[in-house]
Amino acid sequence: MKRAFVLLALIASLACASSHDSGPPVVVRLAPLDMNSSAFYFRGPIGLRYAVEVSNPADETVTLRRLDLRSTGGGAYSLRADSTAMNVKVAPKSNATFAITTWGRSRGGEISSSEPVIIQGTAFFDSPKGPFVKIFQQNVVPGP
Repeated sequence: MKRAFVLLALIASLACASSHDSGPPVVVRLAPLDMNSSAFYFRGPIGLRYAVEVSNPADETVTLRRLDLRSTGGGAYSLRADSTAMNVKVAPKSNATFAITTWGRSRGGEISSSEPVIIQGTAFFDSPKGPFVKIFQQNVVPGP
């Protein structure tokens, strides 16, 4: 009986700990820059540029410290999982937009050159209440 009570208390505490997000309601968005689908016709390494927008609706300043991006599934290109160190401060109730450049690998071919790519991102932030992490996913379609 005592073991069952301890197990039940442990499960309840884990459920409570995972049911809310302790960080501010920050939103991270990713958009392609200078991506013409004809650039993906040939197989091999390719430079990629993205605009990153961080929206901070909270009443405190947050600082983006690191951004990890990787592609999931197929698409016109694959993006290697790589960390990018940053120091971008986002004021309360405002947005910050900046550009990043990274390397990917084009699959090649006329048909696959315009296929959408799903990018999964992990953003690491600092705030006055402590560090927090935001995970986001963005569907990126190469341009015309």
